[in-house]
Amino acid sequence: MMLSKNPRYGLASADTGTFRPQLTSLVDVMAIILIFLIKTFSTEGNIITPSSDLELPVSTSEKKPTPRWSIEISRSAVMSEGAYITSTAGYGKRDSLLMPELLKWLQTMRRLRQDTTAKALIQCDKEVPYAIVKKVMYTCSKAKFTDFSVLVIQEE
Repeated sequence: MMLSKNPRYGLASADTGTFRPQLTSLVDVMAIILIFLIKTFSTEGNIITPSSDLELPVSTSEKKPTPRWSIEISRSAVMSEGAYITSTAGYGKRDSLLMPELLKWLQTMRRLRQDTTAKALIQCDKEVPYAIVKKVMYTCSKAKFTDFSVLVIQEE
């Protein structure tokens, strides 16, 4: 039985026993795979790391978070930049919207850092009552923060 000697099909004669594959099609396939991987690979990582004791709410928002002044509201405490500020236990029933401990801390830290940024990123556990979130936002506005964003997890 005689095999074709046509180099286009990558076959040689039966008496030599050698097989030479055509590399052009293999290079084409590898190039297509490489282009696909480059187009689909995302180099964006998490710019902001959520606090470990929070379960963030789920959202369909497409907007990416930007690094800002971080305020974390867990089920039991209010923290900023990882430092404990006050407990949330008593604030749910108070009539006043102002949280004096948070206001004092924010004003002190802005003065020490000479920070003129008026943007705050609020990380809030999804089980925290809205009354607490409202009080934190009011207190931040008294500390001259004017732009608020709430960190959420994007729904997949």
